[in-house]
Amino acid sequence: MKLKNKLIAISIIAMSLFAVTGCSNNKSTNENDYERNATLTSTTLSDVIYDSSKEINKGPTKTYGKVAYITIDDGPSEYNDEMVKILKDNNVNATFFMVDGNMKAFPEQVKNTLKQGNAIGFHSVTHDIHKLYKTDMSAKEEFDVCQETFKSITGETSDLIRLPFGSKPYTSQASYDNIVNAGYKLWDWTLDSEDWKSTSSQLLSTIKKYAKGDEIVLLIHERKQTVAVLDDIIKYLKLEGYEILPIGQSQQEENYWNGKLGSQN
Repeated sequence: MKLKNKLIAISIIAMSLFAVTGCSNNKSTNENDYERNATLTSTTLSDVIYDSSKEINKGPTKTYGKVAYITIDDGPSEYNDEMVKILKDNNVNATFFMVDGNMKAFPEQVKNTLKQGNAIGFHSVTHDIHKLYKTDMSAKEEFDVCQETFKSITGETSDLIRLPFGSKPYTSQASYDNIVNAGYKLWDWTLDSEDWKSTSSQLLSTIKKYAKGDEIVLLIHERKQTVAVLDDIIKYLKLEGYEILPIGQSQQEENYWNGKLGSQN
């Protein structure tokens, strides 16, 4: 293709030079006509060569698809193994926000969840808003405890966290600042499945109704009714064109404080 374009450009140049030479040998062509024709010829050639160059250097257009982050709270639990298997069978990964006591109760599930390529974040120690916000340092200190537990089990650390019941309206500015200044990345959600109070069919219907836009941060929990339709949820999101990804440790956090997310559903 490059050779063809070059040959075309060379042919045009040769023809133009021939035309200009012919004009210079024609005694009926005066000097002003020659200068005008030369200028027009030069401009035309520049345009042609420039346009050809643009076509030669044109690469594939970069496109951005839709992304869904499946986030799973309150684990690990007796349902963790099955959820991780369903994710693996569908060749996708999710992000698990785990409670400290549950990590201690199910350490092998913590290891396996991580081993299968999923992301793990923390979901507090107490899961109690009265204790989480007793002081402006309480929430940050709970996540520090989760960090220690996670490191003792896996040898790794994580900066991902999710506050129980969301970062608003319970979190004070001082509490939020202490969490962020400690290096934690706080994630909320765009779509609450409300699986904690729904049947499996209701849960799936909610997701089908509200799963819209270029990015979804879906909140679900490690519950029996959620496990029953997790495969259906994944297949539906894929059918709607979403790429399902885990949240990355280096990824910009998205929460209700920094304006990266909209209101809760």
